[in-house]
Amino acid sequence: MLEQLQPCRSRRLDWSWRVVAGQNPAYDQFPCQYQLFYQGKARGSFWYEPFFQVRMLEGYLVWRWHKYRVKRGKVPETFHFSVLDNGVVSNEFWTTVDVSDDLSWGLFHYHGAAQVAGQSYTGAVLVSPDGQYPAEREKERLVSALDGCGIKE
Repeated sequence: MLEQLQPCRSRRLDWSWRVVAGQNPAYDQFPCQYQLFYQGKARGSFWYEPFFQVRMLEGYLVWRWHKYRVKRGKVPETFHFSVLDNGVVSNEFWTTVDVSDDLSWGLFHYHGAAQVAGQSYTGAVLVSPDGQYPAEREKERLVSALDGCGIKE
């Protein structure tokens, strides 16, 4: 899978976003994480696949991924994600907090629960196409968006 995640020489990216920072250490703080969003074959279908590296107890890194079904929420800029992970279905509700006008960064907040396990969680991810922190000129807007999620820069 790693080969598919490298940028092409034509400067086209093979991913939608890279995670710059995450709020939840269990779900979005990995050494390297790519976010893939794409339309499905069926009319109106939409998918999300995060690819991420996990450091094993022995110290080496391995790639992992999940495939989420995505449905648009009734309110604009909201989405419902569902995933089957190790036999447990998790449902998440994502909100677009803010995205820069030139798509150089985005901030998304989520909360979810694993149905059978009764485990709930919340988090937020700051993303950019190259995984770099947004430019200084975006700082005021970004800090305001982070504050809206209860996150300090």
